[in-house]
Amino acid sequence: MGAAGPQVDQVFAALGSGVQGLVYDYSPQPFSTDPARFVLPEVIEARGSAEQLVADWCGRALYRADPVQGRAAQILQPFAWSYHAGEPSRIAGDLAQPEVGEVRERLLSWGLGRGMTVPLHLPARGFATLTAFVEADVGEAALARFALMAFGLQDRIGTPPAHGPLSPREAECLGHTAEGLSAKQIAHVLCRSESMVVKHLQAAAVKLGARNRSHAVALATRQGWIT
Repeated sequence: MGAAGPQVDQVFAALGSGVQGLVYDYSPQPFSTDPARFVLPEVIEARGSAEQLVADWCGRALYRADPVQGRAAQILQPFAWSYHAGEPSRIAGDLAQPEVGEVRERLLSWGLGRGMTVPLHLPARGFATLTAFVEADVGEAALARFALMAFGLQDRIGTPPAHGPLSPREAECLGHTAEGLSAKQIAHVLCRSESMVVKHLQAAAVKLGARNRSHAVALATRQGWIT
């Protein structure tokens, strides 16, 4: 999704110094066969201080435990939120849940404990959010302006094209990765060099728009390239 990056850059620049970070994420289908379980986003663009959360949100799947994403999937209205105890927030009732503990700890340690999020429910069940991390509480006017920016951003990006397809060898290497094999072990199974296997895995990740091998496996499984 090449168009997303420059557009997210423009929004981040327009938000000004009161915003510490910005994240845009998109998935053509937000839930797995279990309607209570998020899949990882196919596209995620992070700016500012929010860049540090991508590895954990995708690589360690903390995205699935983030109550902000859970709320956004259920409602249409933009909303402000806080992980700070005692502050009014749409997610205040979720903070005591055990699975939220690590998410909250990470965000507070990074100084990203407050923000505003715009849910973007798209055609054919696609789902995106735009989230700004802020230093202080936001008022209704600021939230409304941010919502206009989010909808404008999505209009400019449009619906992302599908990634792929993977070559048979790329899919095969990803399939072995899903079984827990290392690149060296896959090379032994396929009678290929380890460097060639790494190239196949890297090419598959690029085609899928994945951040790492685990993300590539998740996307390839959901899209049907591997079983």
